[in-house]
Order: sequence, then C-alpha cells, then structure tokens
Amino acid sequence: MGRERGLEAKAVLHAHITDFPGDYTAKIQSFHTRAILFVDTLNDATGVVQTIQELRLRPYVVHDVSEVADKERCPHIETIVVDSLSMTQNIWEYEHLRYIPIVLLLKTSFLPMESNPASPVWTPNDVVFDILLAEDNMVNQKLVVKILEMYGHRVMIAENGSQAVEAFKARVQVNKPFDIILMDVSMPFMGGMEATELIRAYEIYKGLIRTPIIALTAHTTIGDRERCLQAGMDDHITKPLHHVDLLNLINRLAGMRAQLATQDHLLHRPPTLMVP
Repeated sequence: MGRERGLEAKAVLHAHITDFPGDYTAKIQSFHTRAILFVDTLNDATGVVQTIQELRLRPYVVHDVSEVADKERCPHIETIVVDSLSMTQNIWEYEHLRYIPIVLLLKTSFLPMESNPASPVWTPNDVVFDILLAEDNMVNQKLVVKILEMYGHRVMIAENGSQAVEAFKARVQVNKPFDIILMDVSMPFMGGMEATELIRAYEIYKGLIRTPIIALTAHTTIGDRERCLQAGMDDHITKPLHHVDLLNLINRLAGMRAQLATQDHLLHRPPTLMVP
C-alpha cells in the first residue's frame, strides 16, 4: 500500500550557519562531533556537507539507504538528512534507523521532519478500524482506548490472552473479524505470546487472512522484536506508548490487511455474467 504520511514541518531552518539564531546555534554546538547521516541522491548541489561541517558536526555520506542497511556496520547516527521525501520511506524500513530524527532538504533549506515517535499521524482517508486491545492494566486500557477513539476507531478490550483468543474466535464466527490486535506481552492467565500462537493456529485451521498483531512490551531489550516475530506477531511497540507511533503502525498494518482482504474477495468473487 502507499506509504504517504502527510508530513508537516514545525519550522524551516536555512542551511547556512549564519542564518541560525544565536541560541539555536549554541544548542547545536553542544552536539560537537556527532555523526549526521546524509543520504545524498542529488550529488549535493546545495553544499549540505559543508553546512554540516560548519556546524562542527561530522557528516557521514551515502548515496542510498542500502549502504547503511547492515546494523552492525552502521555508525552511531544522531540525525539523518535526506534530499528526497521518498527516501524517508526506505529509511523507516530499517529498525535501527526508524527512530532517528530526519531532516528533509528542500533546495536551500532544511525542513525538520519529526522522527517516527513524533511524526504527524497518517490517516488513510479517515478509515475506521475494529481493534482488539488485550491489556490487563486499567490505566493503559483507558489511555489506548482514548487515543484510538479520538481517531474514530472502535475498540474491544480483553483483560488477558485467553479472553483475547475467545474474542478473536467469536468475531470470526460472525464474519466480523478484527482489523488488528494490540497484544500486551505480559498478562495473567495467558500471556500475549501464547495467545498469538493460538490465534495464528486458528487462522491456519480456518484458512483465514492473517490479522496483524502488534505486541505491547514494557521493555526495550535486545531481541524483543525478534521474540515477538517468532511468536507470530507482526511488530512491537514499547510502553509508555507514543500515540503517533501507535497510530501510524496501526494504519500501516491494518491497511495492508484491508488490501489483502479486498484482493481475496475479488479472487473468490463469482464470475460476472456478460450480457450480449
């Protein structure tokens, strides 16, 4: 599906160091020697590298995001500068780059785009999703429901993994499956991992289109995402939740499922009678 995100800038900062307000320049100097990744697809016609150096920052120049796709070989990056809006979509494909602030270069100016945790919410034509929230903490329940309902989504709450599995099956049986599931990993009676495995097994048994499941985790330890994926989840997000991160992830995954459902419907639709 398309990944246009309706990005809006908060301010425009001109590229030459003399154009920066004094207090802002002083703040930048506090990041002396920090590495700035510049994805240069237009052969640096506007002197971006020079500007970065004038700010006493260290430019790391590549001509395609694939050059820093290997997390182990990628240097520690503080900010990413791009000269193409489409390039941001490629950046967000890589986990180790996804949450780094991005600056979009527009001819002679830098256009700061908020990084993924704070980027504006992309809403695909005001689509409303049916969402199952599996979460045992009442405070988190209220927070997530408030965020989702503010954007028009419908939410059902399950207080543990067992309830989530039953709610999922019940909706399938009345042919009204959830568009996406938010699954807390740690819950009483049955955790999110086990619940996800049971849901995936049920989908396979019934020949259902896969329902996206986003893991809600309280930790950011190395390997969290891999463990979630192995259990059958599609992605994860850590608590405390950033509402923009959550909504953008929901829109992306649920939108992909909607596309698959449409394609499946067209594939199995009875042939149209041609009237001579």
